[in-house]
Amino acid sequence: MKERGSIVAEEYLQAIYSLQACGEPVKSIALSKWLKCSPSTVHATVSRLLRDKLVRIKKNKEICLTDQGFQKAESLMRRHRLVEQFLYRTLGISWHEVHQHAHVMEHGLTPLVEEKLAEFLEFPSSCPHGTPIPGNKNLIPKETKGLNEFQSDDRIQIIFIGESLEESLDLLKLLQEKSVLPGTHHLITEKTDITKTIVLQHENSSVTLPYDIAGKIGAIKC
Repeated sequence: MKERGSIVAEEYLQAIYSLQACGEPVKSIALSKWLKCSPSTVHATVSRLLRDKLVRIKKNKEICLTDQGFQKAESLMRRHRLVEQFLYRTLGISWHEVHQHAHVMEHGLTPLVEEKLAEFLEFPSSCPHGTPIPGNKNLIPKETKGLNEFQSDDRIQIIFIGESLEESLDLLKLLQEKSVLPGTHHLITEKTDITKTIVLQHENSSVTLPYDIAGKIGAIKC
């Protein structure tokens, strides 16, 4: 069993990796918000990662993964997304709940179990939320863009749910209830710049999303 300190370090590496993947600058305040911990705790853990040469800090205080840190973080994310698929496809855990449960399980996997799990799942290309699993070819279409970039009357297909949105269980539950899931098709019935909202219609159900959330959901035009 890993020590708590090692698990915390892994969680920080995953958070930094995810924030970078979203194109967001990684600073202490962003990590504090993402991980729901105090600035002093973030400072202490980042100092440890800095000591272990897993991160470096730019002059503007932005935190970046070193090559070593990136490789470790990518390995952790591969494990996380494989566990999500196992929980969803094999154990039948609800789509909106697999992310939080995977965070608990992933730290106990050995490299052998990880590879056997990938083999058992027949090497899935993405997690249940549509994010590619490291080690596989990125199958996200080049024309994919954020929902907020589409216009009224556009018909779209959801490709992935952004990593940062997975941290909100309530939001994922809403997206599941409204069928805003990878592979589903929707009609954009309304887009309003004044309120910065977009309305999606799927069959007889609709949902209104603010631009800041819609922009983190990848889709393509049908």
